Amino acid sequence: MAVSDAELIAQAVVTTPRDPVLWQVARATELARIFRLPYVKRGDSSLDQLLERFSAVVAVADPVRIHMRGSSHALFFHPSMAAQRLDRRRRRGEPDRLLRVAGVQPGDVIVDGTLGLASDAIVFADAVGMNGHVVGIEQSALVARLMQAVQHCGCKAYPEAADLLRRIEVLECDHLTWLREQPDDSVDVVYFDPMFRQPTADSPSIAPLRQAASPQPLRDEVISEARRVARRAVVVKERPQSGVFEQFGLTPDRPRGQFAYGVWRKYI
Repeated sequence: MAVSDAELIAQAVVTTPRDPVLWQVARATELARIFRLPYVKRGDSSLDQLLERFSAVVAVADPVRIHMRGSSHALFFHPSMAAQRLDRRRRRGEPDRLLRVAGVQPGDVIVDGTLGLASDAIVFADAVGMNGHVVGIEQSALVARLMQAVQHCGCKAYPEAADLLRRIEVLECDHLTWLREQPDDSVDVVYFDPMFRQPTADSPSIAPLRQAASPQPLRDEVISEARRVARRAVVVKERPQSGVFEQFGLTPDRPRGQFAYGVWRKYI
């Protein structure tokens, strides 16, 4: 039976590698504060043995890894396709499909309502520049705190992505609750990339995210609030044949393909 996010975080702990050195103990203590979890000494226990006692184990590594009971792969921060997208945009001058669809400009305020591992939000942060602002909303406590841990501790494996992540305001909350509290026309773009309801085949890096992230589909009231708050556009990433675009009155940028961006534009 699937474990809820609340159960996952309530039964999780932070630990070190076996025979840790001083900095690893210090880092574990730091992570325990960020994740708001107990720190337990590793001793001679294997990860499998710890996962018999706890639902998830946050382990000191670079990047920080979260091992979850029932998952064969750890959850950790990585830029995914963001690194290639940044390279194509910066070095080759190629337009980014999402930035073009959303009409993102330097200085914009962008809300990523389904932050996850922040792959899209990192591209947004680079595009809006230092005068812009990106808000990343993540309902999963474990995922949100992982992003906050990378912001605080850095990531030697992906330094550029970690630097861009630091520009993002990471919020651990429900996107509907947050949107309801915002004034009309207070941000430029609101974006959602919910988990596809029927994935084809998750990669080893995405499968653990699916286990930790919220499985809830977008609701009508979420899109309604997003339209009120956005002064330019609301964008949703989904499969063209999923019915989501028709449900919310969004126009897909492509009628076919593995995915499309459905767009609603506000003309003022």
